[in-house]
Amino acid sequence: MYPGPAPAAPGNGPTAPGRDRARRPADAAAFPILGGVLRTLELRDFAIVDELALDLAPGLNVLTGETGAGKSIVVDALELLSGGRADVGVVRAGAEAALVQATFEGAPFGSASRRVAVNGRHGARLDGELVTVAELSTAVGAAVRVFGQHAAQQLLSPAAQREQLDRLLAPGDRGALARHREAFAALQQTASALDELRAARRERSRRLDTLAHQLSEIDRVAPVPGEDESLAAELAALQHAERIVLAGSRALAALAGDDGGAAALAAEALRELEGAARYAAAYAPLARDLRELVGGLGAVATEVEAFLSDFDADPRRLDDVQARLAALEGLERKYGPDVAAVLEYRAAAAAEVAGLQGADDEVARLEAEERALGVELDELGRRLTAARGAAGGALAVEVLPLLVALGLPAARFEVEVAPAQKRGRSGADDVAFLFGANPGEPLKRVSDAASGGELSRIMLALHLVTGSDIPTVAFDEVDAGVGGRTADQVGALLARLAGERQVLVVTHLAQVAAYASAHFKVDKAEVGGRTVTRVRRLAEPERVEELARLLSGTLTEASMRHAAELLARAGALATAPAGAKNRARASTGARAGRRQGSADG
Repeated sequence: MYPGPAPAAPGNGPTAPGRDRARRPADAAAFPILGGVLRTLELRDFAIVDELALDLAPGLNVLTGETGAGKSIVVDALELLSGGRADVGVVRAGAEAALVQATFEGAPFGSASRRVAVNGRHGARLDGELVTVAELSTAVGAAVRVFGQHAAQQLLSPAAQREQLDRLLAPGDRGALARHREAFAALQQTASALDELRAARRERSRRLDTLAHQLSEIDRVAPVPGEDESLAAELAALQHAERIVLAGSRALAALAGDDGGAAALAAEALRELEGAARYAAAYAPLARDLRELVGGLGAVATEVEAFLSDFDADPRRLDDVQARLAALEGLERKYGPDVAAVLEYRAAAAAEVAGLQGADDEVARLEAEERALGVELDELGRRLTAARGAAGGALAVEVLPLLVALGLPAARFEVEVAPAQKRGRSGADDVAFLFGANPGEPLKRVSDAASGGELSRIMLALHLVTGSDIPTVAFDEVDAGVGGRTADQVGALLARLAGERQVLVVTHLAQVAAYASAHFKVDKAEVGGRTVTRVRRLAEPERVEELARLLSGTLTEASMRHAAELLARAGALATAPAGAKNRARASTGARAGRRQGSADG
């Protein structure tokens, strides 16, 4: 058991919430880091509490007090902080709002709070930031779990029972469980992708038909880049063929006609100038210029003649050009302003067709993947079912003696592993913890068959066997209906659990309170004509007096002596070596087994 913080000075009351935020418990360094333990809990205007603050210890924290003093208020506050239903009835009469806030060590968050207002404007915060109640519940629920009459029933859902049983799986089977969860997630993703592809299959088919028609239409015409411009020029020429031929013929006749034409006259002029240039130097440059002109006239005449000989003015060619341009213009009206745009559209359409056809290939691939994942999940599920069946038998064997030791001498406990209606993330099994407290009665689900106190004791036994991933656990009514040596066994088992995590217990039994690392007493007082609840941590001498009161109701020499003995024995067990502890617990368990059916049970 971890050592508790330094006791509060006798008579000191709680510190009001919100005051002295920097203060830390005297044993701050002793706090174990178990994934996030509860450091402080503060209440304001909650039920009959005006204000109080608890500095909690590692190990076992116990709250005792007179009946009706409000011991369960702390448990109720933790339930609210863990996401429980906000009821304005928890607001202290005359106040506008109730506040529960806590600080944590080693958790992903440092503080959490929940405010319940009579006007309905509730609030939840993590590290001072506003969050939803669901977010608060997820965060705090991973750090604190309350096992009371209602919270235990919530925990004992089939999913929670399966998770608890799975803690007993062998390492290889836990690996199979992890792989099952991965494969199940992959199957969900694959199925979702398939649903989307299948839902779009009809639209995809219609789109493919449209694109195929468009590609066929473009490919029948088979446009060539720049073709529209050259055809437009040819069409203009064909439409004015007569004028073109006439003008060309006249130009050719003027340049090189039968009567000489311009080319012949220019050649004659060139001969004259070149002859005279021998006597007049000024003619020489003129002759050179004229020579270039004569060459040019001859070249032009040759080109005109060649054009006229090649020019096809056949009306059938005009019809062909007009038809080709009409086909191109038809494409341009649908797919773009020119042939270049039409060809760009064709390239995009072809790419889309490839993508759509690839979707069908993707459907086939995903269907194969879905089948493979289903086969793997079936194999993993069969392995998990067998492993859970074996673990369930082992769990029942280990839990039952603990239930007997916890004051349920006629208890029966079994674990049922049955096929689920459908496969889930963690397999295809429904796990149910079955319980019976009375001989001859049929076993029922724990949440249906057990009372609040029985539920708490069952949860204590389960935690001792399977462990827990929750750093802080709180028990209410765990010792309801027990006394004598059974009560001592309850305290010893709670102390055993507190060796691994932080435990809070509301109790009326001195045998349980004796094992506390930190013992808090809950009292009612009248302040200003109002009843308020006060909670204070007891120093060692005060603990003896409180245990004596719990034992006999009054302080007598005998009850004080008995209380001191309880504390000494609990302290000796807490500091004993592990072997001695186990022998002592085994002896106590054997005695509890022999007491089945006795009045003490």
